[in-house]
Amino acid sequence: MSGVVAASGRVGDGFGADSAVVGPVAGSGATAPALSPALGRVGLIWAQSDDGVLGVDGDMAWRVPADFKHFRAATMGCGVVMGSRTWHSLGGALPGRNCVVLTRRGVAGPTCASTLDEALQLAGAGLGPDPREGIYRTFPRVWVVGGAQVYQLALDSDLADVLVISELELDARAKLGPLHGRQLTLAPQVDYSRFRLEASASDSHWRPLSGDARWRVKTWVRA
Repeated sequence: MSGVVAASGRVGDGFGADSAVVGPVAGSGATAPALSPALGRVGLIWAQSDDGVLGVDGDMAWRVPADFKHFRAATMGCGVVMGSRTWHSLGGALPGRNCVVLTRRGVAGPTCASTLDEALQLAGAGLGPDPREGIYRTFPRVWVVGGAQVYQLALDSDLADVLVISELELDARAKLGPLHGRQLTLAPQVDYSRFRLEASASDSHWRPLSGDARWRVKTWVRA
C-alpha cells in the first residue's frame, strides 16, 4: 500500500490554502457536462509530483498557487472528508465546506466519524445550493481530501466514483534534497483499469508555471 515512507502515518495532502476561484478546466466545454450525476457521488482530489509524492513531514513539498485555486473551486460548498492529521495540518476547517474528520479517537471542534461510510454520509448531509461554476458543477458534492491512508481506504473500499488529480511537473525528492529522516507521504495506489479518463475535464497540455511547477489536471471516472 502506498503511504508514508518511514511508517510515520503523517499526511501531506498538498492542499493548505484558499484563493480566488478559477474558471473551467482548460480545454473543456463549459456548457457540456463532463460527468453524469449518477457517476459523481464521491470524489477524491489530490496533487502529486512526478515521483508520486503528496507531501513531506505532514505538509506540502511545493507551492503551486494555481492548484490551490483549483482545489477551492472544486470543493467550495461541498462536503469534505479528511483524516485527523490532515485536519490538524490545515489548521482546522476549510471555509465554506462541510468538514468531517475520520477518526477513532475524536477531535475537538469538527464533526467526527469512525467509519468512512459514516463520514461520507455526514459530509453530504444538508448541503445548500451548489455555488460552483462551469465544469466544477459537474464534479461530486462530496470529496475525500486526505491523507494518503484515507484515499487508499476509499479506493480499496470501492467508494471512489471520480478522481481529480493534479499532476505537478516536479521531482519532489530532487527538490527536497537529502531527506535525513524526513517523512514523505506517497500517492495512493490506483487501479486505473477500473476508471476511464474524462477528456473534457482533463488537460491535454501543461498549464503555465505557478510557483514551483507547471501542472495539469487529470479527471478519472469509474468505468
